[in-house]
Amino acid sequence: MSDSRSARMRGKTAVRLRTAGLVIALLSAAGVASLLPAGLQEVDFPHEAHAGLFPVCTGCHANVPDGPAPAYPDADLCARCHDGATLPSVSWSGPSPEPTNVTFDHAAHAEDLARAGDPALTCESCHSEGAGPRMRVVDRAETGTCFSCHAHLADDHLTQATCDVCHVPLASTAFDVTRIRALPLPDDHRTGDFPGGHGDAAARETARCATCHTAERCLACHVDVDNPHIGRVPAAPAELELPPAVAAYPVPATHADPAWWSLHGASASAGACGTCHTSTDCVACHVEPAPEAVVALPSAESVAAPGVRLRRDAPASHEGAFFMEAHGTLAAADERSCVTCHESTSCTECHDAPAGASHHPPDSVASHPAVAFGRADECASCHETTVFCRSCHVESGLGSSGRLGAGYHDAEPVWLLRHGQAARQNLESCVSCHRQTDCVQCHGVLGSFKVSPHGPSFDAVAAWGRSPRSCLACHVGNPLGGPG
Repeated sequence: MSDSRSARMRGKTAVRLRTAGLVIALLSAAGVASLLPAGLQEVDFPHEAHAGLFPVCTGCHANVPDGPAPAYPDADLCARCHDGATLPSVSWSGPSPEPTNVTFDHAAHAEDLARAGDPALTCESCHSEGAGPRMRVVDRAETGTCFSCHAHLADDHLTQATCDVCHVPLASTAFDVTRIRALPLPDDHRTGDFPGGHGDAAARETARCATCHTAERCLACHVDVDNPHIGRVPAAPAELELPPAVAAYPVPATHADPAWWSLHGASASAGACGTCHTSTDCVACHVEPAPEAVVALPSAESVAAPGVRLRRDAPASHEGAFFMEAHGTLAAADERSCVTCHESTSCTECHDAPAGASHHPPDSVASHPAVAFGRADECASCHETTVFCRSCHVESGLGSSGRLGAGYHDAEPVWLLRHGQAARQNLESCVSCHRQTDCVQCHGVLGSFKVSPHGPSFDAVAAWGRSPRSCLACHVGNPLGGPG
């Protein structure tokens, strides 16, 4: 092979036949152009062989100064020479466009070069390698070529550069799923606190997020679909295939506090909880009627993100060995703590169950007045007496009417005259339904009758000496006028 022929074959003048892996030398001698098999497009065009025919690049790429992206000449331009008679026929329409996320406009760039007035900046400045014959090596421009003119001020390209200066959002590219997976991971994404703190970064640099992500990646974790920052990240078009996204929910520092479960209700809201939680998470514990903050959250079925998917777990108070024996006292002390997670059926499954499992004997309805009065059972351990007792008595026609209609007290018409003895005997039985205001209507110094609750032989001094606290249940301060 002659030296001149070898020279003409240097660079990228070899046709790479992908069909069989064969390499066929492109002959370009005596003005005979490359012979390209019909239909074969993914080959390197022999630019050097055509250098004499096209003294300027726009001879073929005439649209470059006017269009945003390069295009290739029409087949009829090639056919002016390759007519099958003068030169062999060829089929050529240019290689397939290479997907890119670089925002570059040849026309705008040409205008910038014209204003700069530097004649040394030509097509070859970006599309050729080093010195040598014109069009010896012609290739796509590489990112490093841009930096030869455009100073890169960021020390770390992936964490400090302003991405949207040079890049379009991922949703505007034609990347395939493999190319998307290969996008580099910035160093600041590798830190342990990034998952929990990335929201602040997204608020500051939404365009940076959109360079590598679409809105679908955000919504794979975020329950709050109306998040304004997510709304600024473009969604992927239907033809853009995305890698599967796995939801991850880091535990905030506040949730690591052992007291969090008992305190979280005070700070709960759709804004505070809606990033990670759906209402489905909440109703794993909360029963109807659900709190307002729970109602404000979307359900798991209405969003793409799975949410944290909480499961019901017993609080620490339930884990004691004797909780079943002690739960009645706990329930009586703070019934609201029970109704957050339990419905009334949780109690009746044991306490009103059939086949002898009930807490009460079969005749409990008929015998319960004596049992309650004699304190054989602590009714308040399970029942909220003010509501529970009254609702049953009213339904049974034993409701009171005014001061004299003593329906709750065996319907005795003279009960009002006899109630003092019962009150002194078991005042706790009275306060199950009555409040102090009921008593002072008659017994208080400002009441209607000003009746003293004390008997005729009552020794106030001795009573105060025995138990001042008993006196202070009704009196404001020492009724004898002394200190305390």
